[in-house]
Amino acid sequence: MEPTTVAVGRRYTQARGRARREALLRTARDLLQERDIEDITLPMVSEAADIPSSSTYHFFPDMRELYKELARATADEMLANEITIDANASWQSIISAFLLSSASFFNAHRAARQLMLGPRTTPDIRQAGCHDDYRFGAQLHAVIVERFHLPELEEPVALFFRAIVIADAFFALSVLEHDIVTAHMILEAERATVAYLCNYLPPVLQRRKSGDFEAASIA
Repeated sequence: MEPTTVAVGRRYTQARGRARREALLRTARDLLQERDIEDITLPMVSEAADIPSSSTYHFFPDMRELYKELARATADEMLANEITIDANASWQSIISAFLLSSASFFNAHRAARQLMLGPRTTPDIRQAGCHDDYRFGAQLHAVIVERFHLPELEEPVALFFRAIVIADAFFALSVLEHDIVTAHMILEAERATVAYLCNYLPPVLQRRKSGDFEAASIA
């Protein structure tokens, strides 16, 4: 067999593998929209995705590994979600917009709620989804520092990361009690997050330049 033929065959196999992996993740996400996390099995996902069990176990040895991968993919999707910020928004309003967008995403995706906030998920699955909280912290810090002069802070990205973890705790409590993130708990999360950041940021931050920013999006 010529090298070119071998390379083409390898690319085909790799592409089919990626397609099957994505199909399993997509199917698991769809099942989580309708079923509880502990009721879904790997054979159930394999059958619904119309993929042989042998291939399924090659990609994911158990449901926990599949859920961890799906939690990471969900976090990436959330990170790419655009949030429109008013040009004259205060830093507190930016926090509010950020949390409202996150809550809206969770409320629209039961799979995300179960994986990242739900009481029946496991710590390693939750951690797989939350690994991007640091990137969310960096994203939030970046949009605020673009608009305002911040005081000198030790590890500022870590500070905003911890603020998001605080909000997640309120979101998780709401999911435990109501299976959604309620408007009341969004407000409670905002209060707790802003109160924490107020230990490090003054109530009013000096704006950069004239503050005449065009409406921007976090993405």
